[in-house]
Amino acid sequence: MAESEQSDDSARPESDDVVALRTSELDGSEGRDEWQHTLGHLYAEMDVDWPYRPGGLDAEWGGRPLGRLHFSSIRCDEQTVVRSPTMIQSDSCTDYLVCLVTEGHVEVTQSDRTAVLESGAFAILDLGSPFVFHSPATFRQVVVRVPHEAMASRLPENAARLSTGRSFDPHAGSVGVIGRLIVDLATTEMSTTIAESFSSSALEMLSAAIIEDTPTATPGELLRLQDLAHIRQVIDDNLHDPEFTLTDVAHVAGMSLRNVQKLVRTTGTTPGALLYDARVERAKMLLLNTQAPLTDISLSVGFRDVSHFSRVFRKQAGN
Repeated sequence: MAESEQSDDSARPESDDVVALRTSELDGSEGRDEWQHTLGHLYAEMDVDWPYRPGGLDAEWGGRPLGRLHFSSIRCDEQTVVRSPTMIQSDSCTDYLVCLVTEGHVEVTQSDRTAVLESGAFAILDLGSPFVFHSPATFRQVVVRVPHEAMASRLPENAARLSTGRSFDPHAGSVGVIGRLIVDLATTEMSTTIAESFSSSALEMLSAAIIEDTPTATPGELLRLQDLAHIRQVIDDNLHDPEFTLTDVAHVAGMSLRNVQKLVRTTGTTPGALLYDARVERAKMLLLNTQAPLTDISLSVGFRDVSHFSRVFRKQAGN
Protein backbone atom coordinates (compact mmCIF):
# COMPACT_ATOMS: atom_id res chain seq x y z
CA MET A 1 0.00 0.00 0.00
CA ALA A 2 1.30 3.43 -0.85
CA GLU A 3 -0.08 5.12 2.24
CA SER A 4 1.50 4.95 5.68
CA GLU A 5 -0.94 2.93 7.68
CA GLN A 6 -2.12 4.04 11.07
CA SER A 7 -1.34 1.88 14.12
CA ASP A 8 -5.01 0.93 14.37
CA ASP A 9 -5.77 -1.75 11.79
CA SER A 10 -9.34 -0.47 11.49
CA ALA A 11 -8.33 2.94 10.17
CA ARG A 12 -11.25 4.82 8.63
CA PRO A 13 -11.19 7.06 5.54
CA GLU A 14 -9.34 10.24 6.48
CA SER A 15 -11.18 12.44 3.98
CA ASP A 16 -13.36 12.23 0.90
CA ASP A 17 -10.29 11.25 -1.14
CA VAL A 18 -7.79 9.47 1.10
CA VAL A 19 -8.38 6.07 2.67
CA ALA A 20 -6.30 3.57 4.63
CA LEU A 21 -8.29 0.53 5.72
CA ARG A 22 -7.42 -2.91 7.12
CA THR A 23 -10.06 -5.30 8.35
CA SER A 24 -7.89 -8.04 9.88
CA GLU A 25 -8.59 -7.05 13.50
CA LEU A 26 -12.30 -6.36 13.07
CA ASP A 27 -14.95 -8.97 13.66
CA GLY A 28 -16.80 -10.41 10.67
CA SER A 29 -19.78 -8.07 10.52
CA GLU A 30 -17.84 -4.90 11.37
CA GLY A 31 -15.16 -5.62 8.79
CA ARG A 32 -17.70 -6.26 6.07
CA ASP A 33 -19.73 -3.16 6.99
CA GLU A 34 -16.61 -0.99 6.91
CA TRP A 35 -15.53 -2.46 3.57
CA GLN A 36 -18.90 -1.82 1.96
CA HIS A 37 -19.06 1.69 3.43
CA THR A 38 -15.66 2.52 1.93
CA LEU A 39 -16.71 1.15 -1.45
CA GLY A 40 -19.79 3.35 -1.51
CA HIS A 41 -17.95 6.35 -0.05
CA LEU A 42 -15.23 6.40 -2.70
CA TYR A 43 -17.11 5.12 -5.75
CA ALA A 44 -20.87 4.67 -5.69
CA GLU A 45 -23.63 2.69 -4.02
CA MET A 46 -22.98 -1.04 -4.42
CA ASP A 47 -23.90 -4.29 -2.73
CA VAL A 48 -21.14 -6.69 -1.63
CA ASP A 49 -21.58 -10.39 -0.89
CA TRP A 50 -19.03 -12.72 0.72
CA PRO A 51 -19.13 -16.45 1.52
CA TYR A 52 -19.25 -17.25 5.22
CA ARG A 53 -15.84 -17.17 6.93
CA PRO A 54 -15.62 -17.77 10.67
CA GLY A 55 -12.47 -15.64 10.90
CA GLY A 56 -13.99 -12.50 9.37
CA LEU A 57 -12.95 -10.54 6.29
CA ASP A 58 -9.21 -10.24 5.58
CA ALA A 59 -8.68 -7.25 3.32
CA GLU A 60 -6.64 -4.08 2.83
CA TRP A 61 -7.39 -0.88 0.97
CA GLY A 62 -5.22 2.17 0.41
CA GLY A 63 -6.18 5.08 -1.80
CA ARG A 64 -5.33 8.67 -2.62
CA PRO A 65 -6.10 11.29 -5.26
CA LEU A 66 -3.76 11.99 -8.15
CA GLY A 67 -4.91 15.13 -9.88
CA ARG A 68 -8.42 14.50 -11.20
CA LEU A 69 -8.02 10.76 -10.77
CA HIS A 70 -8.22 8.60 -7.65
CA PHE A 71 -6.02 5.53 -7.25
CA SER A 72 -6.73 2.65 -4.87
CA SER A 73 -4.61 -0.42 -4.12
CA ILE A 74 -6.83 -3.28 -2.94
CA ARG A 75 -6.37 -6.80 -1.59
CA CYS A 76 -9.46 -8.76 -0.62
CA ASP A 77 -10.85 -12.25 -0.07
CA GLU A 78 -13.46 -13.69 -2.39
CA GLN A 79 -16.32 -11.26 -2.97
CA THR A 80 -19.08 -10.32 -5.39
CA VAL A 81 -19.88 -6.65 -5.98
CA VAL A 82 -23.13 -5.63 -7.68
CA ARG A 83 -24.20 -2.25 -9.01
CA SER A 84 -27.92 -2.53 -9.77
CA PRO A 85 -30.32 -0.28 -11.74
CA THR A 86 -32.00 0.71 -8.44
CA MET A 87 -28.65 1.82 -6.99
CA ILE A 88 -27.92 3.87 -10.11
CA GLN A 89 -31.25 5.65 -9.71
CA SER A 90 -30.39 6.28 -6.07
CA ASP A 91 -27.02 8.03 -6.46
CA SER A 92 -26.72 8.68 -10.25
CA CYS A 93 -22.91 8.55 -10.29
CA THR A 94 -21.62 8.06 -13.85
CA ASP A 95 -17.85 8.03 -13.31
CA TYR A 96 -15.68 5.24 -14.69
CA LEU A 97 -13.57 2.69 -12.83
CA VAL A 98 -10.44 1.19 -14.35
CA CYS A 99 -9.89 -2.14 -12.55
CA LEU A 100 -6.41 -3.60 -13.10
CA VAL A 101 -5.69 -7.01 -11.55
CA THR A 102 -2.17 -7.46 -10.17
CA GLU A 103 -2.64 -10.87 -8.51
CA GLY A 104 -5.24 -13.62 -8.91
CA HIS A 105 -8.13 -13.19 -11.31
CA VAL A 106 -11.61 -11.64 -11.34
CA GLU A 107 -14.70 -11.72 -13.56
CA VAL A 108 -16.60 -8.60 -14.65
CA THR A 109 -19.96 -8.42 -16.43
CA GLN A 110 -21.36 -5.25 -17.98
CA SER A 111 -23.17 -4.31 -21.18
CA ASP A 112 -23.99 -7.98 -21.87
CA ARG A 113 -20.27 -8.81 -21.90
CA THR A 114 -18.34 -10.93 -19.41
CA ALA A 115 -14.55 -10.85 -19.15
CA VAL A 116 -12.04 -12.75 -17.03
CA LEU A 117 -9.15 -10.55 -15.94
CA GLU A 118 -5.85 -12.28 -15.31
CA SER A 119 -2.85 -10.57 -13.71
CA GLY A 120 -1.91 -7.43 -15.64
CA ALA A 121 -5.22 -7.08 -17.47
CA PHE A 122 -7.73 -4.32 -16.81
CA ALA A 123 -11.39 -3.62 -17.50
CA ILE A 124 -13.45 -0.43 -17.67
CA LEU A 125 -16.64 -0.26 -15.60
CA ASP A 126 -19.21 2.49 -16.11
CA LEU A 127 -20.82 3.41 -12.79
CA GLY A 128 -23.81 4.68 -14.75
CA SER A 129 -24.62 1.17 -15.96
CA PRO A 130 -25.34 -2.05 -13.98
CA PHE A 131 -22.44 -4.47 -13.51
CA VAL A 132 -21.23 -7.47 -11.52
CA PHE A 133 -17.66 -7.86 -10.26
CA HIS A 134 -16.75 -11.30 -8.90
CA SER A 135 -13.48 -12.61 -7.47
CA PRO A 136 -13.54 -16.38 -6.82
CA ALA A 137 -10.46 -16.21 -4.56
CA THR A 138 -8.17 -13.68 -2.87
CA PHE A 139 -7.02 -11.06 -5.36
CA ARG A 140 -5.11 -7.78 -5.62
CA GLN A 141 -5.94 -4.91 -7.92
CA VAL A 142 -5.46 -1.24 -8.59
CA VAL A 143 -8.64 0.78 -9.22
CA VAL A 144 -8.61 4.19 -10.87
CA ARG A 145 -11.72 6.35 -10.59
CA VAL A 146 -12.03 8.61 -13.65
CA PRO A 147 -14.56 11.47 -13.65
CA HIS A 148 -17.21 11.04 -16.33
CA GLU A 149 -16.49 14.40 -17.95
CA ALA A 150 -12.76 13.65 -18.13
CA MET A 151 -13.40 10.40 -20.00
CA ALA A 152 -16.14 11.85 -22.17
CA SER A 153 -13.88 14.68 -23.35
CA ARG A 154 -11.27 12.20 -24.58
CA LEU A 155 -13.16 9.09 -25.63
CA PRO A 156 -15.83 8.94 -28.35
CA GLU A 157 -19.17 7.84 -26.92
CA ASN A 158 -19.38 4.60 -28.88
CA ALA A 159 -15.78 3.67 -27.97
CA ALA A 160 -16.60 4.20 -24.27
CA ARG A 161 -19.74 2.10 -24.61
CA LEU A 162 -17.94 -0.72 -26.40
CA SER A 163 -14.98 -0.75 -24.02
CA THR A 164 -16.92 -1.70 -20.87
CA GLY A 165 -17.19 -5.28 -19.69
CA ARG A 166 -14.19 -6.54 -21.66
CA SER A 167 -10.59 -7.38 -20.84
CA PHE A 168 -7.72 -5.25 -22.08
CA ASP A 169 -4.86 -7.67 -22.71
CA PRO A 170 -1.60 -6.72 -20.91
CA HIS A 171 0.39 -8.36 -23.72
CA ALA A 172 -0.86 -5.80 -26.26
CA GLY A 173 1.69 -3.03 -26.75
CA SER A 174 -0.03 0.17 -25.68
CA VAL A 175 -2.32 -1.57 -23.18
CA GLY A 176 0.66 -3.15 -21.46
CA VAL A 177 2.37 0.24 -21.16
CA ILE A 178 -0.65 1.97 -19.62
CA GLY A 179 -1.18 -0.98 -17.29
CA ARG A 180 2.35 -0.71 -15.92
CA LEU A 181 1.95 3.05 -15.63
CA ILE A 182 -1.26 2.66 -13.59
CA VAL A 183 0.50 0.37 -11.12
CA ASP A 184 3.45 2.78 -10.81
CA LEU A 185 1.19 5.80 -10.28
CA ALA A 186 -0.74 3.96 -7.56
CA THR A 187 2.46 3.40 -5.55
CA THR A 188 4.55 6.51 -6.23
CA GLU A 189 4.39 9.57 -4.00
CA MET A 190 4.53 12.95 -5.76
CA SER A 191 3.62 16.57 -5.13
CA THR A 192 0.11 17.84 -5.83
CA THR A 193 1.18 19.86 -8.85
CA ILE A 194 3.24 17.10 -10.42
CA ALA A 195 0.30 14.79 -9.82
CA GLU A 196 -1.91 17.08 -11.93
CA SER A 197 0.47 16.78 -14.87
CA PHE A 198 0.87 13.02 -14.49
CA SER A 199 -2.87 12.40 -14.19
CA SER A 200 -3.56 14.45 -17.31
CA SER A 201 -0.94 12.52 -19.27
CA ALA A 202 -2.24 9.21 -17.92
CA LEU A 203 -5.76 10.09 -19.12
CA GLU A 204 -4.50 10.85 -22.62
CA MET A 205 -2.55 7.57 -22.73
CA LEU A 206 -5.44 5.55 -21.32
CA SER A 207 -7.89 6.98 -23.86
CA ALA A 208 -5.50 6.31 -26.73
CA ALA A 209 -4.93 2.72 -25.56
CA ILE A 210 -8.68 2.07 -25.21
CA ILE A 211 -9.44 3.37 -28.69
CA GLU A 212 -6.58 1.45 -30.28
CA ASP A 213 -7.59 -1.79 -28.54
CA THR A 214 -11.35 -1.49 -29.11
CA PRO A 215 -12.01 -3.56 -32.25
CA THR A 216 -14.86 -1.42 -33.53
CA ALA A 217 -13.16 1.93 -33.05
CA THR A 218 -13.08 3.68 -36.41
CA PRO A 219 -9.97 5.22 -37.96
CA GLY A 220 -11.75 8.56 -37.76
CA GLU A 221 -12.12 8.29 -33.99
CA LEU A 222 -8.44 7.48 -33.56
CA LEU A 223 -7.50 10.39 -35.81
CA ARG A 224 -9.69 12.73 -33.74
CA LEU A 225 -7.92 11.71 -30.55
CA GLN A 226 -4.50 12.16 -32.15
CA ASP A 227 -5.44 15.60 -33.47
CA LEU A 228 -6.67 16.73 -30.04
CA ALA A 229 -3.47 15.51 -28.40
CA HIS A 230 -1.47 17.44 -31.02
CA ILE A 231 -3.46 20.62 -30.35
CA ARG A 232 -2.83 20.32 -26.60
CA GLN A 233 0.89 19.77 -27.23
CA VAL A 234 1.12 22.84 -29.48
CA ILE A 235 -0.55 24.94 -26.78
CA ASP A 236 1.75 23.59 -24.05
CA ASP A 237 4.83 24.33 -26.16
CA ASN A 238 3.86 27.97 -26.68
CA LEU A 239 2.34 29.11 -23.38
CA HIS A 240 5.18 31.56 -22.84
CA ASP A 241 4.20 33.58 -25.93
CA PRO A 242 1.52 36.20 -25.16
CA GLU A 243 1.04 36.77 -28.89
CA PHE A 244 0.24 33.12 -29.55
CA THR A 245 -3.37 33.07 -30.70
CA LEU A 246 -5.82 30.39 -31.71
CA THR A 247 -4.94 31.15 -35.32
CA ASP A 248 -1.31 30.38 -34.46
CA VAL A 249 -2.38 27.13 -32.79
CA ALA A 250 -4.10 26.07 -36.00
CA HIS A 251 -1.12 27.09 -38.16
CA VAL A 252 1.48 25.22 -36.06
CA ALA A 253 -0.82 22.18 -35.77
CA GLY A 254 -1.26 22.16 -39.55
CA MET A 255 -5.04 22.55 -39.35
CA SER A 256 -7.61 25.14 -40.24
CA LEU A 257 -8.91 27.36 -37.45
CA ARG A 258 -12.40 26.03 -38.11
CA ASN A 259 -11.20 22.45 -37.70
CA VAL A 260 -9.42 23.28 -34.42
CA GLN A 261 -12.57 24.92 -33.08
CA LYS A 262 -14.72 21.96 -34.16
CA LEU A 263 -12.36 19.38 -32.62
CA VAL A 264 -12.02 21.18 -29.29
CA ARG A 265 -15.77 21.70 -28.96
CA THR A 266 -16.29 17.93 -29.09
CA THR A 267 -14.61 17.85 -25.65
CA GLY A 268 -17.23 20.17 -24.14
CA THR A 269 -15.04 23.27 -24.04
CA THR A 270 -13.78 25.99 -26.40
CA PRO A 271 -10.29 26.64 -27.81
CA GLY A 272 -10.05 29.84 -25.78
CA ALA A 273 -10.94 28.05 -22.55
CA LEU A 274 -8.49 25.27 -23.39
CA LEU A 275 -5.70 27.82 -23.82
CA TYR A 276 -6.57 29.62 -20.57
CA ASP A 277 -6.82 26.33 -18.69
CA ALA A 278 -3.36 25.32 -19.91
CA ARG A 279 -1.90 28.67 -18.78
CA VAL A 280 -3.47 28.34 -15.34
CA GLU A 281 -2.32 24.73 -14.88
CA ARG A 282 1.26 25.72 -15.77
CA ALA A 283 1.03 28.66 -13.38
CA LYS A 284 -0.15 26.35 -10.56
CA MET A 285 2.89 24.16 -11.06
CA LEU A 286 5.28 27.12 -10.99
CA LEU A 287 3.63 28.71 -7.96
CA LEU A 288 3.81 25.51 -5.93
CA ASN A 289 7.24 24.29 -7.00
CA THR A 290 9.35 27.42 -7.52
CA GLN A 291 10.19 30.62 -5.68
CA ALA A 292 9.77 32.72 -8.81
CA PRO A 293 8.11 36.13 -8.38
CA LEU A 294 4.51 36.43 -9.52
CA THR A 295 5.59 38.79 -12.30
CA ASP A 296 7.98 36.22 -13.74
CA ILE A 297 5.40 33.46 -13.53
CA SER A 298 2.75 35.52 -15.27
CA LEU A 299 5.19 36.31 -18.10
CA SER A 300 6.24 32.68 -18.43
CA VAL A 301 2.63 31.58 -19.03
CA GLY A 302 1.86 34.31 -21.54
CA PHE A 303 0.48 37.23 -19.49
CA ARG A 304 2.08 40.67 -19.73
CA ASP A 305 -0.25 42.17 -17.11
CA VAL A 306 0.04 40.69 -13.60
CA SER A 307 -3.40 41.95 -12.61
CA HIS A 308 -4.96 40.26 -15.65
CA PHE A 309 -3.12 37.05 -14.77
CA SER A 310 -4.38 37.25 -11.18
CA ARG A 311 -7.99 37.70 -12.32
CA VAL A 312 -7.81 34.80 -14.75
CA PHE A 313 -6.06 32.59 -12.20
CA ARG A 314 -8.66 33.26 -9.51
CA LYS A 315 -11.51 32.61 -11.94
CA GLN A 316 -10.04 29.41 -13.40
CA ALA A 317 -8.61 27.98 -10.16
CA GLY A 318 -11.64 28.93 -8.10
CA ASN A 319 -9.63 31.11 -5.71
